[in-house]
Amino acid sequence: MIRTITTILGALTATALAAGPAHADPRTWLNEGTQVVGTDVLPGLYHTDGPLSNDHGYCFITWLPYLGARDSAATDIQSYDGPGYVRLEAGEVIEVDGCAWVHENYHP
Repeated sequence: MIRTITTILGALTATALAAGPAHADPRTWLNEGTQVVGTDVLPGLYHTDGPLSNDHGYCFITWLPYLGARDSAATDIQSYDGPGYVRLEAGEVIEVDGCAWVHENYHP
Protein backbone atom coordinates (compact mmCIF):
# COMPACT_ATOMS: atom_id res chain seq x y z
CA MET A 1 0.00 0.00 0.00
CA ILE A 2 2.77 2.48 0.90
CA ARG A 3 4.67 1.55 -2.26
CA THR A 4 1.53 2.26 -4.35
CA ILE A 5 1.03 5.70 -2.76
CA THR A 6 4.72 6.54 -3.25
CA THR A 7 4.53 5.46 -6.92
CA ILE A 8 1.40 7.56 -7.50
CA LEU A 9 2.93 10.62 -5.80
CA GLY A 10 6.13 10.21 -7.82
CA ALA A 11 4.16 10.00 -11.06
CA LEU A 12 2.13 13.10 -10.16
CA THR A 13 5.27 15.05 -9.28
CA ALA A 14 6.95 14.05 -12.56
CA THR A 15 3.84 15.10 -14.52
CA ALA A 16 3.70 18.48 -12.77
CA LEU A 17 7.40 19.12 -13.40
CA ALA A 18 7.13 18.13 -17.06
CA ALA A 19 4.22 20.53 -17.55
CA GLY A 20 6.36 23.44 -16.30
CA PRO A 21 5.25 26.46 -14.30
CA ALA A 22 1.83 27.99 -14.82
CA HIS A 23 1.92 31.00 -17.15
CA ALA A 24 -0.31 33.99 -16.54
CA ASP A 25 -1.80 36.03 -19.36
CA PRO A 26 0.05 39.25 -20.24
CA ARG A 27 -0.90 42.20 -18.02
CA THR A 28 -2.81 45.30 -19.15
CA TRP A 29 -0.60 47.69 -17.16
CA LEU A 30 3.13 48.40 -17.05
CA ASN A 31 5.12 47.66 -13.91
CA GLU A 32 8.28 49.42 -12.84
CA GLY A 33 11.29 47.63 -14.30
CA THR A 34 11.93 45.47 -17.35
CA GLN A 35 9.22 43.62 -19.24
CA VAL A 36 8.78 41.91 -22.61
CA VAL A 37 5.81 43.06 -24.68
CA GLY A 38 3.60 40.14 -25.66
CA THR A 39 4.89 37.96 -22.81
CA ASP A 40 4.65 40.13 -19.70
CA VAL A 41 2.33 42.86 -21.02
CA LEU A 42 -0.13 43.10 -23.91
CA PRO A 43 0.98 44.86 -27.08
CA GLY A 44 -0.98 47.99 -27.94
CA LEU A 45 -1.59 51.53 -26.83
CA TYR A 46 -0.92 52.56 -23.21
CA HIS A 47 -1.87 55.81 -21.47
CA THR A 48 -0.55 57.67 -18.45
CA ASP A 49 -1.88 60.70 -16.62
CA GLY A 50 1.73 61.70 -16.03
CA PRO A 51 4.33 61.37 -13.31
CA LEU A 52 3.31 60.34 -9.82
CA SER A 53 4.27 62.47 -6.82
CA ASN A 54 7.40 60.38 -6.18
CA ASP A 55 8.56 60.49 -9.86
CA HIS A 56 10.35 63.87 -9.47
CA GLY A 57 8.35 65.39 -12.34
CA TYR A 58 9.34 62.87 -15.03
CA CYS A 59 8.95 59.25 -15.96
CA PHE A 60 10.71 57.21 -18.64
CA ILE A 61 10.30 54.23 -20.94
CA THR A 62 13.55 52.81 -22.29
CA TRP A 63 13.67 50.35 -25.20
CA LEU A 64 16.37 47.70 -24.88
CA PRO A 65 17.75 45.49 -27.70
CA TYR A 66 17.23 42.27 -25.71
CA LEU A 67 16.23 40.98 -22.27
CA GLY A 68 19.14 41.45 -19.89
CA ALA A 69 20.71 44.37 -21.80
CA ARG A 70 22.15 47.24 -19.79
CA ASP A 71 20.60 50.71 -19.96
CA SER A 72 23.70 51.88 -21.84
CA ALA A 73 22.62 49.62 -24.75
CA ALA A 74 19.23 51.37 -25.04
CA THR A 75 17.90 51.81 -28.56
CA ASP A 76 15.43 54.56 -27.57
CA ILE A 77 14.19 56.42 -24.52
CA GLN A 78 11.10 58.55 -24.05
CA SER A 79 10.47 60.88 -21.13
CA TYR A 80 7.07 62.10 -19.99
CA ASP A 81 6.29 65.12 -17.82
CA GLY A 82 2.50 65.01 -18.25
CA PRO A 83 -0.24 62.88 -19.79
CA GLY A 84 0.95 60.75 -22.67
CA TYR A 85 0.55 57.67 -24.85
CA VAL A 86 2.94 54.98 -26.02
CA ARG A 87 2.34 52.17 -28.53
CA LEU A 88 4.16 48.94 -27.73
CA GLU A 89 4.76 46.14 -30.24
CA ALA A 90 5.10 42.41 -29.49
CA GLY A 91 8.71 41.40 -28.87
CA GLU A 92 9.90 44.79 -27.64
CA VAL A 93 11.87 44.83 -24.40
CA ILE A 94 11.16 47.92 -22.30
CA GLU A 95 12.20 49.29 -18.95
CA VAL A 96 9.67 51.50 -17.18
CA ASP A 97 10.67 54.11 -14.61
CA GLY A 98 7.74 55.99 -13.09
CA CYS A 99 4.17 56.82 -14.11
CA ALA A 100 1.15 54.53 -13.94
CA TRP A 101 0.56 53.08 -17.43
CA VAL A 102 -2.69 51.32 -18.41
CA HIS A 103 -3.62 49.61 -21.70
CA GLU A 104 -6.32 51.54 -23.58
CA ASN A 105 -8.50 48.40 -23.85
CA TYR A 106 -8.47 47.83 -20.06
CA HIS A 107 -11.73 48.75 -18.37
CA PRO A 108 -11.87 47.64 -14.71
